[in-house]
Formats: sequence, C-alpha cells, structure tokens
Amino acid sequence: MSKRIRVINRKEVATDLHELNREVKDERKRGIVNSDKQKLFASIKSAVDRLKVDPISGIQIPKKYIPKRYVTMADVNYLWKVNLFDGWRLIYTLHTDEIEILAIVLDAIPHRTYEKY
Repeated sequence: MSKRIRVINRKEVATDLHELNREVKDERKRGIVNSDKQKLFASIKSAVDRLKVDPISGIQIPKKYIPKRYVTMADVNYLWKVNLFDGWRLIYTLHTDEIEILAIVLDAIPHRTYEKY
C-alpha cells in the first residue's frame, strides 16, 4: 500500500498565491498573455503538481544551510527547494506518518530574499 501525498501551503503562502492568481486572472481579462506574473504562477502550479506525485523531487538543502527562520517557523529538520521562473524558489518541508506524506510549502520567494535568510 502506498502512502497518500498531500501538498498544503502555509497560511501566508496561500494568501500570496491567491493574490497572484487574482492578478493573473485580471491580466488575462485585460488581454495580457505570457506576463512574468503568469509565468511565475504557472511555474508554481507545475512545481506543486510535481510534488503531489513525487514529494522528494525538489533539491534537498543541506542541514547546515537551513535558515534558522524555517527551523523556528515550522520545526524543520529537512528542507527542499524547487527552482521556479525568474530566480524564484518554492521552499517546502515534508512530514510523514504511516498513512500519508505531507509536503508543506513554507515560502515562494525570489532567490535574493532566500539568500538573506
């Protein structure tokens, strides 16, 4: 029996993605296609879809490089990233039990922001 895989977003990430989705929809209504926001949103959606199939498909960040921010935020022992459009990063961690694997998206941020952590 294989484990069920779920991807959830931290509340702040969910709010940011909802806003980005709203902006993308607004752009499309105005006839704007293929903008940077649309490309970013599509790359996030693609990354999340990939995590639903293979939660370890991202790049594991060595423990010594895990920013303290994530340890404090979510008691992270392991951290992964997925490179997105235009230097953005999707940062996530995994929790597992006998029934499921839970991928928790902690951030979707530009690389330069991640470097500051």
